[in-house]
Amino acid sequence: MNPKTIILILLILPFQLFSQSIDELILNKKYDNALDRISTQIQEKPEAELYFKQAVIYKELSKPLLACKSLEQAMFYDPQNSLYLAELGENYSSLGNIYQTVDCYRRAVDLSPKDLSLKAKLGRAYISIDDFQRAYQTFEDIHKVDSTNVYFNKQFAFAAFRNGKPDQAIRLYELVLAENPGDFTSHLNLIAVYKRKKDAFQVYQTGVRALAYFPRNATILLRQADALFELQEYEKALYPYQQYLASNDSVFDVLKNYGICQYFCKNEQKAIQVLEKCYSLVPNDQFVYFYLGLAYKSLADYTRSAEYLIAAIACAQPVYMTEMYHHLGQVYGNNREFEKSIEALQKAYECNNERVEILFEIATTYEEFNFNKTLALNYYSNYLKIAGTKAKNADYALERLRKIKEELFFENK
Repeated sequence: MNPKTIILILLILPFQLFSQSIDELILNKKYDNALDRISTQIQEKPEAELYFKQAVIYKELSKPLLACKSLEQAMFYDPQNSLYLAELGENYSSLGNIYQTVDCYRRAVDLSPKDLSLKAKLGRAYISIDDFQRAYQTFEDIHKVDSTNVYFNKQFAFAAFRNGKPDQAIRLYELVLAENPGDFTSHLNLIAVYKRKKDAFQVYQTGVRALAYFPRNATILLRQADALFELQEYEKALYPYQQYLASNDSVFDVLKNYGICQYFCKNEQKAIQVLEKCYSLVPNDQFVYFYLGLAYKSLADYTRSAEYLIAAIACAQPVYMTEMYHHLGQVYGNNREFEKSIEALQKAYECNNERVEILFEIATTYEEFNFNKTLALNYYSNYLKIAGTKAKNADYALERLRKIKEELFFENK
């Protein structure tokens, strides 16, 4: 080869390699070398495309914050580029900056209104901030242009469901599953939509269809069983609960629902067996007590039935109600509204009869009210009898008992 030709090639080749190497380095995942080349070129002549390539590398390196900074620089040099905006939105999404994500995609769609893929990203961003109305409108616009795209229809179905349009959501999910029956999430969402419509038959059928593609899948079995249970279709719920429990841990809520199903299916002995296991897991659940009481009642074991029903009643009273009524009674007492005070204190004690000091407060309120000394006497007596050695105000109560008895004696002479 001519020496001059060799020299010319050597002079031209570095320029060609330098101008083409950034893309090649990125393709070959030589990111550090590519970043060095980009930095060199930016120092010489900053351009939007260079910052964009820099952002692409940072994204590949799982550094979305640096990618965002590079894309912001790219937008400085080319503010009308929808591609850069979309990429910026995606990186913001990775960081969890969902409102900035929405803003980027919205601006990108304004620049490229016919880009359906970009619109779909905006719709998904709306869903991520729970703006289901705008999400629905966005996917509705997409659907008018392309009603066959499975991905778009899936997002549209979800937006319709969350926007209170279950019938439309069902039609769309059915279309999606007809095209792509392996879509696990759409099967689950369709069960949820049918549950919202209280359509127990379709809940069951949709679960069966899903299990044909995902046999014995725990999530589907539980979603189907829980939906049927909430719809009070206890017999239909029994089988998926059985299938779930056969190969999964005995979680309390699942066992409880399964035991209740057994009761409604007239399997009282099985219900007792399951619910007593629930009792060992969580000792104070009112519904476990209640259905154990009902199961024993059906078996004519009235003694045990009564024990469980009494326990259910005790557990059914919310703990906070006692405190609320207690404080209300004290407020009325401070305001010298004694009748209302006594009524509130009595309700507080009814909610939790272990709070025996409330009896003492009722007794003192009756005394202050000066309405009926006999009632005060009775409450002091009950307080001492029920509280026993735990009575915090025993000495005072005993003294008041003695005084009231004396007063009543002289009044009756």
